[in-house]
Amino acid sequence: MTKKIFLLILSLLFIRNVYSQSENGKIVYSSDNTDNGYLQIFTMNADGSDKKQLTNLYTNCINAKWSDDGSKIVFETQDTKSEPSIFVIRDVNTDTPSEPVYITDGTNPILLDNDETIIYNSDVDGILTIYIKFHEEAEGYPISITGYSNQQVLTPDHRYMAYSTYLEDGKGIVLMDLDDTTDNNIWKISFNTNTNLHPDISPDGDILAYASFNEQLNGTIYIYIEGKEIPLTKEFTSADMPKFSPDMKKIGFIVIDNSSVKLYTMNLDGTAKKYLPIKNGNIGHFSWIDKDNIIFDAEDGNSYRVGIIDVNTGKYSILADDGNCLYPDYIEIRE
Repeated sequence: MTKKIFLLILSLLFIRNVYSQSENGKIVYSSDNTDNGYLQIFTMNADGSDKKQLTNLYTNCINAKWSDDGSKIVFETQDTKSEPSIFVIRDVNTDTPSEPVYITDGTNPILLDNDETIIYNSDVDGILTIYIKFHEEAEGYPISITGYSNQQVLTPDHRYMAYSTYLEDGKGIVLMDLDDTTDNNIWKISFNTNTNLHPDISPDGDILAYASFNEQLNGTIYIYIEGKEIPLTKEFTSADMPKFSPDMKKIGFIVIDNSSVKLYTMNLDGTAKKYLPIKNGNIGHFSWIDKDNIIFDAEDGNSYRVGIIDVNTGKYSILADDGNCLYPDYIEIRE
């Protein structure tokens, strides 16, 4: 009995340590632990408590993202019977959140402000393009000037946007200043001739990271800093999905090796690469919660689970594993 109590105290101390930086955080995610069997939008506290189902649509609801103030959630629906569509849930933190409201057809939505201006992807004109839509307008309009543009990410202040697009020498990465209304608001970032995908942009907008894929579809993480692009992960067969930590000291990324997908971190110069083992888990999606913790979903051969891992200690905790749980997004709720 004494040993069991000791182990319980250790586990509680571990949980407290993991969430010491995120005790006021909220997580939105998708789960098919629902009456209709479709993936629906759920929220929970950062420790996995107080799980709530927010939608009950007869379609899969995925890729949910918080608004900056944590009062709204935007998400997309996807199935084989209809066009992908974008919805918003208002008053998320009330006892009775409103029903999801349809905004437009498209994918990968990002809320820019509390007036529900969104940036998203759409192929309504026959080619995948980045659009912006204002709440009071019936339709969105394209803001990416080149063909097949997607995978957009923004700085926290929503001034700069990086995305992947077709250029003269192939799929490349560009940076756009959304505050600049002139024709000189876009810069080419990648200069290699590979296929460049999944960009991320540092919080200050000065540094970019992206995955560059060769003809064998093997990816290398590049960083763009002070006008130069530098490869960081040549020792791996294939690496992808680089993401800056909030303090800009580390980059999280995945390594694809045969049938496994593993989570790593490294310094911005490519040193101190660290494998973060998650038992029986192939990483699907991940993002930084703070400088010490990453939230992820991982597939164990049977289902997906949502968890948090401490990048310093490598210790992790599974927060949601009822059915398939995936596409987590985190926000720190400020009082």
